[in-house]
Amino acid sequence: MPNQNFYLSLPHDRSGSISKNRFRAELLWGIGKILDLMETDENFTIVFDYVCDIEIHYDNKFEFFQIKTREKIKSYTTTKLTKISGTGSILGKLYVLNANATKENIVLAIVSNIPYNSMPSAFLKNCFDKLPEKEKNIICKALQSELHLEKIDLSKIYYIQVKMNLENPEDEIRGKLIASFEKIKSCEPTNPNALYRLVFDTVKEKACYEYSLAEYKDIIKNKGLTRSEFTKLLDSHTKTSKTSIDSAKKYIETITDISLKRKYNNALPSVFKTMSESIELQLLEKEISKNLCQTDNIGNIDSAIKYLKKNFDEKIPIIMDEIEKTIFYIIIIKRFEEGAYDDETNI
Repeated sequence: MPNQNFYLSLPHDRSGSISKNRFRAELLWGIGKILDLMETDENFTIVFDYVCDIEIHYDNKFEFFQIKTREKIKSYTTTKLTKISGTGSILGKLYVLNANATKENIVLAIVSNIPYNSMPSAFLKNCFDKLPEKEKNIICKALQSELHLEKIDLSKIYYIQVKMNLENPEDEIRGKLIASFEKIKSCEPTNPNALYRLVFDTVKEKACYEYSLAEYKDIIKNKGLTRSEFTKLLDSHTKTSKTSIDSAKKYIETITDISLKRKYNNALPSVFKTMSESIELQLLEKEISKNLCQTDNIGNIDSAIKYLKKNFDEKIPIIMDEIEKTIFYIIIIKRFEEGAYDDETNI
């Protein structure tokens, strides 16, 4: 695990509201970064808008990205990057995350859709340590003065220029999401638009959580999205997942009470979404599935529902009404019937 105490010592970014377009661009760039990481073997958690705009927490290092989208200026200059405005300069607000670091493995980066005129345009990712000596001296002196530091290490700071589509960024990420899904899952998503909405809404919810948090685990829970959690979002739109939902719908159709049938149909989408997002519910599903696999004479689906309600209602970790709890059990029972739990890796 990375140094959690070091991370908790970093200043919580309280910069306040930003424009909707810039906020949207931050989230979409973060989703794109997740998709890149999903195609590697790296274990990661991506944190949205807590210490920095986008953060990646690996097992043994941190990466912090400050997103700067601009439409009216053609390029950044050293003067622009080091000019103090408000609570600090662009570079100062980023470098302060490294100011108290000793042995921590940290990467800092400014991400923008426009170039930095002191760096070669032939490379979209450039390290500040590779700048001409004159530019490096200007930056070091500016940061020393702003942050009251004796030494500045530019080897950890990068400028990344991205070809960000500011007109229709959703279209770009939507296409990348579908392409990545097909590569990762070896199939097409059952509902690409619903998958995109699920991913974007999940990321937005994380980014919009505004409270300070004292415990690292609470930061990860409320502001972060782990590789495992993102995998579950993708899993919710695979063919197997769709099959269990269709089976649950077929069962609901057998209910003769029209009012109850309506309540079940209304609850099904939200319960399914919650199951794909909640790690606690996923752990409970795993516990229930093992119980079902080890239990004989469960009977029909109605008796199975009664059995699960008796044994697991009090273990449900989030607030659910009786209808939602029943739907939760129906989905699990249908997955059990279809053999989804015969191999634990399927859940």
